[in-house]
Amino acid sequence: MNVRNIYGWAVVPVGALCAALTLLATTGSTSRADDTIDRAIVQQGFDASPIPESQLRLAGKPRSLVGLGAYLVNGAADCNGCHTFPRFLRPGRTVPGTNGNPTGNLSSQGSNPNYGDPYLDPPAQSLTDQLKANHNVAHFLAGGRCFGAFQSRNLTPDDSGRPRGLTEAEFIQVMRTGADVSCSKANPPVYGGALDGVCNIPDPPGAGVTYNANVLQTMSWPTYHSMTDTQLKAIYAYLSSLPQTSACNTAADGCAGFSGVAKTLKPGQYAYPNSDDCPNPPTPQ
Repeated sequence: MNVRNIYGWAVVPVGALCAALTLLATTGSTSRADDTIDRAIVQQGFDASPIPESQLRLAGKPRSLVGLGAYLVNGAADCNGCHTFPRFLRPGRTVPGTNGNPTGNLSSQGSNPNYGDPYLDPPAQSLTDQLKANHNVAHFLAGGRCFGAFQSRNLTPDDSGRPRGLTEAEFIQVMRTGADVSCSKANPPVYGGALDGVCNIPDPPGAGVTYNANVLQTMSWPTYHSMTDTQLKAIYAYLSSLPQTSACNTAADGCAGFSGVAKTLKPGQYAYPNSDDCPNPPTPQ
């Protein structure tokens, strides 16, 4: 991979998410996506996906559209940072508390336990190779991360086979308007036969005064609002191709200080809310 030349430009600036997304204007909004999407972007999307292409459900989907979606989700945006909890795992067999860090990975889970969390663990990253990291694939894009009282949503296909149970049109509505369509529908998303409990988490204080409870608050939908139809359809196609997963931190667990089990336990007694300790079960106190 040559990041400098993927678009044929001399320099790709490192800036805000919205700046990164504007670089993708070449895809247009034509229905003939396979004819217009740069093959290099498609391949980079599959290379960057923590779930390899061989494990994606591509039947009935244009490969180029899914590849573009994989690039948007994993290469241009940081969907994982909010919707995968945690995004990265420690190297395999890492004992919790090693070098003073509380997180570990005793059971060697993840996409590649030979590596770890790039923010914490070696090796140094290359300028030209793919990211060397241990992605949390067992909970990829399954949500569960807390932002105050708000909890990120599971974006993987629910039992209907659609991301959060959303149709493509509903997904585009969410991305353009911020409407919480999945939780306002008559039939909320169902995962493994159970309704997604995140829809029942109460709003924190301030609704209607400090924030608009009718739109998603921590989701960066104002940025995605200006993407092309093809780009949003590509993201939907990629999410639709993913395996269904579940979150480490659930709605029943809640968010520390606000709701659920996390509200009643002292710091250190519960390992999941607002922490990165996912592979290892909470330690009994």
